[in-house]
Amino acid sequence: MGKNLSKELNYKKIPIQLTLGKTRLNPYLFEAVSILAKGTPYAKIKWSIVGDGVLPKEDLIPKYFDSKGVALTKFRTINPTTRPVTVSVEYEDGSEKASETAIFNGPIRPRINVNNIPFDTGATIELYGLIPNSSVDVQPDQYLGYTNFVNKGTLHTDDKGSVYLNFKPIGKVTEHTGRIFSLKVKYKEWDGADSEAIVGSIEVQKRIHAIYDTWKDPASCYTSATLTLTDGIAGEKVDFSGTNLLVGLGQTVPIIQRWDKEFDNSGEAKVAISTTWCTKPLTDTPTFTMRFNTLGVNVTETRAVTFGGGDHERFY
Repeated sequence: MGKNLSKELNYKKIPIQLTLGKTRLNPYLFEAVSILAKGTPYAKIKWSIVGDGVLPKEDLIPKYFDSKGVALTKFRTINPTTRPVTVSVEYEDGSEKASETAIFNGPIRPRINVNNIPFDTGATIELYGLIPNSSVDVQPDQYLGYTNFVNKGTLHTDDKGSVYLNFKPIGKVTEHTGRIFSLKVKYKEWDGADSEAIVGSIEVQKRIHAIYDTWKDPASCYTSATLTLTDGIAGEKVDFSGTNLLVGLGQTVPIIQRWDKEFDNSGEAKVAISTTWCTKPLTDTPTFTMRFNTLGVNVTETRAVTFGGGDHERFY
């Protein structure tokens, strides 16, 4: 009987050798870097890459070593040209693997992958671009009243030069400070020198909603227009300046019935303005301009008031 060569190859596979065309990359250019792999002729292989680099498309990358045990390809660098690029190739059966890393020249440039934290859920933020397997100290640049920075302090980067910062919901806000903040990062340069940087501008965001309503007293001509904000943070300031009810002939001078300056304990803030509007055919239609600025949101909308009230719309 003939030999099962596929089984025999498993025992005769030689260690893979992997060489990159360069291991020092220019952070200010997009580069293409050659990759040379050597191993068992005709053996099937698979590739992987991590960091700020990409391999060619699947159909353009070699899947086997050739008759001389060689496989050639390349990677190219991508934004933000900060994370070290590690290329790996292995036999498909996992019996042997080789990896090589290229780093970006110049000073360390720590960065973050996102710039916002949902107030209700918290977030995990990647701080990257640091030396792999090194220590880094991370602190907020101010007191954080809107989120809980769980693992601030001394952290250790992974083999990609990243640490992951965990922010958890704080629940009730007692100090309205630090909704927008940066990170103070102390780290090592490639030559071992100490460095410090202010990184990012991170905003804690709260999704609020805005509702437009009008109502007419069935027993009189009294008509009111109301802007209601919901799902806010208790005690958070709200600027309603610019909100107004514009009336015409047949309506009386508008009167402010309610004008909140902050969210109440239920997370609601409201403006209500009234007029009298008795007959539809002989009068102009009032318009209600609604503006609010809070929690990083600045919105202005205008609606025509329906005679007899009954308007209801959640417009934000």
